[in-house]
Amino acid sequence: MQSLKGTYVTKKKHPYYKWVPDESAAEEKFLSDQKAVQSVPTEAPGWVYNKTAADLFRKQVIHGDHLQNGSFVTTQENAPLNFVITRYEHNTTILNVSKEALHRIYQISSYCISFSAQKSPFKARAADHYQTCSIVGNGGILKRSGCGKEIDASEFVFRCNFAPMGDEYVRDIGNKTSLITLNPGMIEYQYNSFNNETKPENVAVFVRDLSKYGDSYLWIPAFFRQDYVDLTFATHQALREISHKRNQLIIPHPDFIKSAQAYWSRNGLGDHRATTGLYLISAASQICEEVHLYGFWPFHADRSNRRLTEHYFDNSLPTRAHNVPDEFRQLLRLHNSGVLRLTTRACQ
Repeated sequence: MQSLKGTYVTKKKHPYYKWVPDESAAEEKFLSDQKAVQSVPTEAPGWVYNKTAADLFRKQVIHGDHLQNGSFVTTQENAPLNFVITRYEHNTTILNVSKEALHRIYQISSYCISFSAQKSPFKARAADHYQTCSIVGNGGILKRSGCGKEIDASEFVFRCNFAPMGDEYVRDIGNKTSLITLNPGMIEYQYNSFNNETKPENVAVFVRDLSKYGDSYLWIPAFFRQDYVDLTFATHQALREISHKRNQLIIPHPDFIKSAQAYWSRNGLGDHRATTGLYLISAASQICEEVHLYGFWPFHADRSNRRLTEHYFDNSLPTRAHNVPDEFRQLLRLHNSGVLRLTTRACQ
C-alpha cells in the first residue's frame, strides 16, 4: 500500500490499535482505490457452482490424513498423548501434549471442544456437507448492501473477529451466526487478559459481547504465539468459572493452518500471512458444498465510485501483515471457476 499523507488519530480501545485516518488521509485512500478498482476484473455473470473444481480445491487446500473428515480443529484424535504442537508459522514447539499438559487443559477447559473432544464436531459434515455456507467478511462494501436475509438463509454462517452485530446492521449482515472467530489479541486489549484485578467486570462484558452470536462455536487461533496460548486458556478458565456452556470453544489445528497458508502462498499470496477469512474459506470447503462470501472487498471505493470505509462498522487502514488486494484477486479467480461465490454488489 502506498504511504498516505495526513495525520492519524488512535482510536481508543480499538481491539488492534489500528490507525484511523483523518479526513484528508481517508480521501486520499478513496481516490487511490478508485484507480485501483478500475484494473480489477469483474465477476463472471450468472455464477454456477462447479463441483469438480470445488472438490479439487478441497483436496489442494488441506493435506494430511489426520486433517481429513472435518478434523481441522485440535482434538484428542489429531493431537493425541505425546503429540507435539508447533506454532502455526514455525516448527518450534509451543505445547507438548504430555499428561501434565493435558491435566492442565482438562482442569481449565472442561467446556471446550478442542482437546476434551475425541473427534471433531464437524466430522459428520465431511460426508454430509451443509448445502450452503456464508462467510461474512467485515468490509465496508456490506454497508447498504441489503444482504442480511440472503446471509441468514445459509445453513451455516461464519463471522470474523467479533465484528459488531445488532439492529443497525441486521439488514446488511443478518443476525445468524454458527461460528465466530476471536483474535487472542482482543482478549488482551478488550478484556484485560481476564486478569484477577478486573476479572469479574471483564468476564461479564465478554459474555455480553459473546451473547450477540447466539449458540455459536468460538474459534480462537491459539498457536501463533505462546502468549496467545495463555490468553486462550485464560478464556477457557473464565468461561468455566461461570459454567458458561452456550458457546463451545475450538482451536484450529496447527497443521491445518500451515496447510491452508501453504495453499494460499502458492496461489498469489507469497510471504504474506493469510487473513482470517482465507482460513475460514479453507475450513468451510471441508464441510460445505457451496461457500458464499460477503464483505470481501479490499478497497475504499466500489465499482460505482461510492466511497467506502474499511469495515462496515468503522474506518481504518489495512494492516501491513496481509495483502488483501492479492487475496481478493484469488477469490475472484475461484469465483469465476465456480469454486465459491463472491458477492460484491447489493443483494436483490
